Amino acid sequence: MFQGATILSIEQRKEDHIDLALKPENQGPLTTLLENIHFVHQPLVNMAFNDIDTSSEFLGYKLGAPIIITAITGGTRRAYEINKALAEVAEKYRIGMGVGSQRPMILNPDTLYSYKIVRKIIRSAPVIANIGIAQLAKLDIKTVEWLVEAIEADALAIHLNILQELVQLEGDRDFRGSFEAIQRIVDRIKVPIIVKEVGNGFSRECAEALYSIGVKIIDVAGAGGTNWVSIELARSRSNQSEKVFGIFKTWGLPTAISIAEVASIDNIVVIGSGGIRNGLDIAKAIALGADIVGMAQPFVKHVLEKTVDNFIETILTQLRVVMMLTQSKNIESLRRAPIVILGKLASWICARRLKLRNPNAYISCCDHYTV
Repeated sequence: MFQGATILSIEQRKEDHIDLALKPENQGPLTTLLENIHFVHQPLVNMAFNDIDTSSEFLGYKLGAPIIITAITGGTRRAYEINKALAEVAEKYRIGMGVGSQRPMILNPDTLYSYKIVRKIIRSAPVIANIGIAQLAKLDIKTVEWLVEAIEADALAIHLNILQELVQLEGDRDFRGSFEAIQRIVDRIKVPIIVKEVGNGFSRECAEALYSIGVKIIDVAGAGGTNWVSIELARSRSNQSEKVFGIFKTWGLPTAISIAEVASIDNIVVIGSGGIRNGLDIAKAIALGADIVGMAQPFVKHVLEKTVDNFIETILTQLRVVMMLTQSKNIESLRRAPIVILGKLASWICARRLKLRNPNAYISCCDHYTV
């Protein structure tokens, strides 16, 4: 089905991706631009900290917090251990979880166990299946349905990783029929479709095109977090590849820009991901227009360090502190918390004339701007 790909090479690639994603040099160098968002501090608060409600609705589930562990891994023994640990965290805190690309599962069905473990553990939160756009165009409907049904997923994520594939030595080069493939799946598949990037962000134009064919959930996966160009260049160890593709380490739309772009479209569900690292980032993403926030690399890091419970307790406490200091008793209130947007993010929003969802967002130096 996939010429030039072998089970062994894909397994090794997955192992490389895990190791390299943890290295600091493969983060950034662009920032998320969330630093350009500033909450208006409210010192007179009339609520109790313990009464703050971080619950959120997503894919028919009531989550404990507006967080999903976005697509990470699958297809190897190590991936099984990581997915098992992540699923335990997701179930404990009632947050969603996506599996990594299920391409290895298609090539070798014996790897199904490394994905299926997620639903075996998670019962109170959504599980999201995952396949790449290059593979999707080659799959029949029955195979796509199997990817979803085999792991009892609540949604299917289709990841757009064009730049990563171009840099990757064994990557795909032919993306003809991609739009038609998504349209075909939207029309036939029974679960909601999520279209996501992997670290280069999302434009309003792309989101509008997808929405026009029935895609109602976009995971922006903006620039500012894990850099897949850097990772693939590290894997190739080729001076020539570095000369050709090194300039693309700074390609893409930062996460804050991507959220503003996609959230400017009415009725589309926005997953804000890409470089989200703490509770303040989560709060800023939501106040900017994200419906829910996705995180990946930090969860892998803390699972491997066996500090994941401490990590999630920390970010949830940070989120509650922000909510307390903005008089946001619940997530819906946080969406309307007053924010001031400065710098490059403000300039981009003004230049693109993006309509923000937050009626209490103030944009600097933007006389023509109206929300």
